[in-house]
Amino acid sequence: MLEIVKHPSDILRRKAEPLRKPNLSARRLLDDMAEAMYAAHGVGLAANQVGVARRLVVIDVGDGLLKLINPEIVRRDEEIVEGVEGCLSIPGLQGKVPRHRRVQMRAMLPNGRVEWFDAEGLFAVAIQHEIDHLDGVLFIDRATEVWETTDEPEEDESDEDSQGEASAGGQRDTQAAETR
Repeated sequence: MLEIVKHPSDILRRKAEPLRKPNLSARRLLDDMAEAMYAAHGVGLAANQVGVARRLVVIDVGDGLLKLINPEIVRRDEEIVEGVEGCLSIPGLQGKVPRHRRVQMRAMLPNGRVEWFDAEGLFAVAIQHEIDHLDGVLFIDRATEVWETTDEPEEDESDEDSQGEASAGGQRDTQAAETR
């Protein structure tokens, strides 16, 4: 299984290179990235987080796995929301990060077809988080506030912020209102 690269590794700051077209190597890497993401209980993973400076991303915010090649945001909503994010490459930290509420993205799929995606909510946050990785930008660069955390669940999981969803750029957990 692929190992997730941890901050401050230089590859996390490197701008990833695009692929001209999908190939067997890229499809295998996307499969391996999905396996690593799920094993770490994540909702997204960029190729440079596993040591490969290519524009490849996997995302699953609960609606099924997306394997994306050369994803790019082509339109951003003017409305900005601030949510709590974390990152599999920066364990033990979370932060408040301003993101566009809605984005439109274009990406190539492993079969070579180009698809357009309209995203909002957690999906929009995850897309922005993962594309930032491809550009060498980490959530801590955009955060308005950062703090240390633990991976242990909160004692009172019945609290109204706890909706059982996954959190952007971080781990699936029971603290859903906060995108971790």
